[in-house]
Amino acid sequence: MKKLSKKKSANWRNNYEFIDTALVNDRTYFDYLNRFKQIALSMFEWVNLPSSMNSDFLEKCLYYFGQASLLKTIEYGFINTKCASNGYINIYDIPTKLNCFSYEFQQDRQVYSGLTPNINEYESCILVKNNWEKLPTSGTMELFAMRLYEAERTCDVNIKAQKTPVLLVGDELFKQTMMNLFNKYNGNEPVIYGDKKQLGSDTLRSIKTDAPFVADKIMQYKKEIWNEALTYLGINNIMVDKKERLITDEANSNNELINMNLQSRLAPRKNACKQFNELFGMNIDVRVRSDLHNIIKNLDSSVNDLQDKKGIEIEVNES
Repeated sequence: MKKLSKKKSANWRNNYEFIDTALVNDRTYFDYLNRFKQIALSMFEWVNLPSSMNSDFLEKCLYYFGQASLLKTIEYGFINTKCASNGYINIYDIPTKLNCFSYEFQQDRQVYSGLTPNINEYESCILVKNNWEKLPTSGTMELFAMRLYEAERTCDVNIKAQKTPVLLVGDELFKQTMMNLFNKYNGNEPVIYGDKKQLGSDTLRSIKTDAPFVADKIMQYKKEIWNEALTYLGINNIMVDKKERLITDEANSNNELINMNLQSRLAPRKNACKQFNELFGMNIDVRVRSDLHNIIKNLDSSVNDLQDKKGIEIEVNES
C-alpha cells in the first residue's frame, strides 16, 4: 500500500480537525434547538380529545407548519392532520377550503366558520392556527438556537485561549515537533520534555496572544437570549440576582408581555376548540400545562402560612 506524503498526511489531519469542530458546532446548535422544541411542544394540553386523535402530532403540525385541521371521517372517525389552503379567501381573510393530508390520507374539506351554516360534518373541517397569522414556531426557535450556538462556541474558543495564550513559531521542518508539543500542552501534561538542540531559541519561539477573558460577558448575553426566547414562548423567566431588586413596575410589565405572547398562541387554539364543539357537539378544550405553576404556588402558600403562624406566635408571646 502506498504511503501518504507528509504534506498529504498533514492535510488529512487538518481536515479531521475541521470535521471534529464542525460536528461540535452542529451538535451545539441542534442541542439548543431541541431544548426549545421540547418546551414549545409541551406547553399546551388538549382535553377531552377523541381517542382517535393525537395531540402530539397536532402540536407538531402547529410548531412546524403554523396550522392544522380537525375533521371527522368515515374510515377513521375523528382525526387531526396537516393542511394547506385550497380555495378562495372569504371576507375575513380565512380560506374557504383546506387540503387535509397526512400519511396515506388526503381529502379536500370546507372550512367551518360563521359564514358556513348547515354544513355537512363529513365534508368540513376545523382550521387550527398556531397564532393568528398562522406562523410556525420553528423558524423563530431556529434563530434563537443559532444565537445561543454562536455564543456558546465563542465561549469555548475564549476559554481555550486562556489555556493556550501562546503561538509557537518555528521552521517548517519542526512543524511536527511543534504539533506534538501543543498536543501535550493541550492534554494537560504537568511536565513537557524536549531536546534542547531541537528546541533552541533559533529554531522555536513563542508569541503571547494576550487573549482577554470575555466568557463571563458572553454567558450573561446567553442568559439574555435564553430569557428572550422563553418570553416569546410565554414562559415566566424572571431571575433576579441576590444583589439586585426588580422594580414592581418592571416585573408587571414583563409579566404582561409574557402573558400576551402566551395568549397569542392559546387564543387561536381555544377558538378552534369552540368551533369544533359547535360543529360536532363535543366538549374538547386546550389549556396551558400548569403542573410546575401549581407546585410553586403551593410552595409559596406553605411558606406564607408558616410565616403567618410565626407572626401569630410572636404576637401571643408579646401579649
